[in-house]
Amino acid sequence: MDLKRLRYFCAIAEQGSISKAAILLNIAQPPLGKRLHELEAEIGSPLFIRTPKKMRLTEAGQFLYRQSCAVLSQVDQLKKHTITIATRQKRVVNIGVSYLYLRYFNQTLMDFYQRQPDWDINVMVSDSSHLETLLAAKSLDIALMQSPGASSAFYVRELAPARIIAVVSRAFSGRFTGKSVSLYDIGKLPLILHHRLDGEGTYELLLNKLYAAVENVNILMKVSEPRLILAMLSAGLAGVALMPDSEYIECRDGNYLSFDLEQDIQIYKPAIVTLNTAQNSLIP
Repeated sequence: MDLKRLRYFCAIAEQGSISKAAILLNIAQPPLGKRLHELEAEIGSPLFIRTPKKMRLTEAGQFLYRQSCAVLSQVDQLKKHTITIATRQKRVVNIGVSYLYLRYFNQTLMDFYQRQPDWDINVMVSDSSHLETLLAAKSLDIALMQSPGASSAFYVRELAPARIIAVVSRAFSGRFTGKSVSLYDIGKLPLILHHRLDGEGTYELLLNKLYAAVENVNILMKVSEPRLILAMLSAGLAGVALMPDSEYIECRDGNYLSFDLEQDIQIYKPAIVTLNTAQNSLIP
């Protein structure tokens, strides 16, 4: 059923004649009358009782008029809202994601994209310490990163903690096959640990745990990005990495394997962070 015919039909019903409706719609009478005949042919029944003074709606015409008014009103609202969205200036929102949680925050970014159609989202990836600096300087609106802990400057919404796992190179994985590992087991092996560029973070927390288990901890390398750690292990670097399970990618050639830790160590605390002053406008 054509929407234009319905609009013409409603105009005729409201004006009581084709001539008056034609003036209102600013079209000639013959094409308007033709559209009405086409609609009646489609319905298979007259919609008006023609009289010398006025065209009156039939029972079918009255039903169609009421329903048409509702449909056309919805169409008009739909058009209005669509135009509003199309012409509305989007809000530029700069989001920083920590190297430590690139995979963890995939769904969070998708949620922002789907639930905030009026946002023009720009995403950058960096170290947590750099993201904190950019937030404080108002160069970032939101940081998806390790929780900075208590700070009067930031509003912090902590999400579900990421479980810690040990990623062991082929050189050492054989000794742990089929069992979980402890910090004592791996503390003296060459360790590759995530380390932020500036300030204290998960590295210092993890190091304290390791020294509590082993007197001499063997730190082979400190790296700011889990993906790089996995790439080096895949390339044959002999060592053990501790990282969030969310960032683990299985190695197809078996050059490294993942193992659960016996200890329940909750140091990886991903969070959505904004300035306190921006909380209400960015995070409901």
